[in-house]
Amino acid sequence: MAKYPEQKLKTEWIYDGITPDAVEWTKSFGEFLTKKQNEIKPLTTGQLRKFFGEIKRIESNVEKYRNDIAMLKPLLAYAVGRDTIKKGQNIINNKTHIKEFAEEVEKGIDAVLNGKNLKSDFNNFVKIIEAIVAYHKYYGGQENNN
Repeated sequence: MAKYPEQKLKTEWIYDGITPDAVEWTKSFGEFLTKKQNEIKPLTTGQLRKFFGEIKRIESNVEKYRNDIAMLKPLLAYAVGRDTIKKGQNIINNKTHIKEFAEEVEKGIDAVLNGKNLKSDFNNFVKIIEAIVAYHKYYGGQENNN
């Protein structure tokens, strides 16, 4: 099993269920999010918590909040936009790994939206996010990057 960043989130983990490969991938991704890379700082627990809270709200009644699943993408876009370093009109980089987090999670959101079993697919998506959050904490995810 390849680790992140060589391996990306697989949609079959959303459709078919969590496999040992999925768990290993979440472990490598959670660890990646805690590492400083050049000028990019680790993802903070606060950044994760904002997104995770919204997912848990939707999970409380997936049928009722089904339209909110698509709105997770703009929530991620806002977080990425807030995190950018700009020089004039040019975006130079992100301060943290929020962009990588958003790119992977958006694949999961798309899988849920395009799937055939909303409850099951969303449940698998939530499990993947929970595992990423758990491994992020395990590998030392910090509250802030000061």
